[in-house]
Amino acid sequence: MKKIHKINFALVVFVIFSVAFYGCGTVNLFDCDTGRAKSKCTKRTKDEDARIALDNGDMTTAVKLLQELVDANPTEYKRYPLLSAAYAGKSGFDILSVVTANFGGANSLVQTMTSFLPTPITKGDLYEQSLVDMDSSVDTLNIIPAEYRESTSADKYATSAVLQLTLYQAAYGIMLLNKFTYSTTEYDASKLSSMTAEDAAKILEALAGAAGAAGAGASATAAIAAIQAQPGATDQEKLAAWSQAAR
Repeated sequence: MKKIHKINFALVVFVIFSVAFYGCGTVNLFDCDTGRAKSKCTKRTKDEDARIALDNGDMTTAVKLLQELVDANPTEYKRYPLLSAAYAGKSGFDILSVVTANFGGANSLVQTMTSFLPTPITKGDLYEQSLVDMDSSVDTLNIIPAEYRESTSADKYATSAVLQLTLYQAAYGIMLLNKFTYSTTEYDASKLSSMTAEDAAKILEALAGAAGAAGAGASATAAIAAIQAQPGATDQEKLAAWSQAAR
């Protein structure tokens, strides 16, 4: 079962980052750029420029171009997974590390996901923007009508959208939690006392949204059960206890 999980998340990476094979007309984009094309290259489209930006790790440019394309044609849903991936990358999410992540292993969901997520330590004062970007990643996928986000859908982007949404919702929940467990220099459990009921509700909502699917979703399901089993009269208290036990 663990092997299946890894293949699924490898597929997400493949779908998002297989941009080198999109052509400049019928020619590979990089042949066009380097002058090695054997046939005439037409001017690149904005879609092609966006994919090149994604491949180069220029997430700010990718977000800008893809958002413009989505705004111009909001029912062209195949662009939404790419835009979502660009927002996730812009947040500091390390998509390539997902391939080797073992969601079925001994580590907790917090430990597994924090290994490829930004934290207040790595982002400092920019962490709030990272949260906004990851939230935008989730919101972007939720715009796609539910019937086009089913793994049984015939649309080529559907499988990627389903897996991305599971992963990014879990990521957003853990990033929100980490906001209350790290200072800008170290892990600091004392910050958990500043978590409000609204904060706790958002964290649990994000984890619940990810629950049920394989990989990160299964880990989110287990995490929710573990949270509810913790001592405490409120969600904040239960989350605080679980967070410290999961480190």
